[in-house]
This record gives sequence, structure tokens and C-alpha cells, in this order.
Amino acid sequence: MTNASIEKKLLESYFLIQFETFNEIRSALEEMFSPSAASVILYESAKKCGGHLCERMMEKAQKREEALNRLSKLKLEENWGKISFRDVDLKKGYGKIWIDHPFEMMACSDNQCGYAFIRGFLAGFLSKLFNRDMTVVNEKCNKEKKHCWLKFASSVALYAEEARRTRDNTIKEMSLKQEYY
Repeated sequence: MTNASIEKKLLESYFLIQFETFNEIRSALEEMFSPSAASVILYESAKKCGGHLCERMMEKAQKREEALNRLSKLKLEENWGKISFRDVDLKKGYGKIWIDHPFEMMACSDNQCGYAFIRGFLAGFLSKLFNRDMTVVNEKCNKEKKHCWLKFASSVALYAEEARRTRDNTIKEMSLKQEYY
């Protein structure tokens, strides 16, 4: 590589991170706080990033469908997995998301991975796209086949579903910690 090509590479607006490194970041957050708190941190920080990407994309995209297609293409190029939006109601703002080989699944060394970063990123993107707060939740994931179904909506029901899951995980974690004392 020449000095000019190295300098050009350094000026590009992204960097790469290995799956293993992402998993170590997630694990460190879980150790510092708790698995539930780590999920919230990853989800909320990614949500902001997804919203910002949508704002930049909407400067070029004329329609919501075009923005979703651009997002899918970009994230495939960035090795986030193959993201497909299915059964999307562009007026009401709900649908399903199929992800083949999601990077968080590839990074996760255990079966406790909740795909908080991807879900948060997509929630942020979709919130900006539909101009209302959106929620993205796991519907069904298969680690052996390396794919995941997510669903999204602005529905209070999705917030309640996620809140119940987080509450249950927190209660489980707290009871496990109390057993150690």
C-alpha cells in the first residue's frame, strides 16, 4: 500500500471492528452493570446512531421504501447481515424484519444475545423514517441457522412486551445474585 492509499483509507468515514471485539464490549458492559442494563445501553446508543443515519439517507431518498432498500444494501456491505423488510405497512408504520447472519449473532459467544444493538439501530432508523417513536423486538431467532425475525411498530403493546421481558430478566438476575450472598 502506498502512502497516498493509506492516507485515503484513513480519511474514510468508518472503521471495522471484529465480531469478537464487539462481543467483548458487550460482555464488559454486562460485567460492569448487568446483562439487562448492558442491553439498554446498547439499544439506546444504537437507536441514536440509527436515527442519524436515517436523517442522512432521507436527504437522498425520496420515499420510505427507497430508504429501507438503501439501509439494507448499506448494512449488507458493512457485514451487519442481510436485512430484508417484510409485510411493511408504510402508512401505519409496522412490519417484520428478516436478518440472515446478523452480526450480533455472529459476535455472540453465548445464547443470551438479545440483539440489542441491531434492534436499537433499526428502532432509531425507523423512528426517524416514520416520524414517531418505534420499537423493534425479537420475534424468533435461530442460532444454528443464523437468522432472526424481528417485528417493529409504534404500538404500546410492543413497549409492554419489551418491558415485561426486561423486568423478567432483571428479576432473574437479581435472584441469581442473591443466591451468591
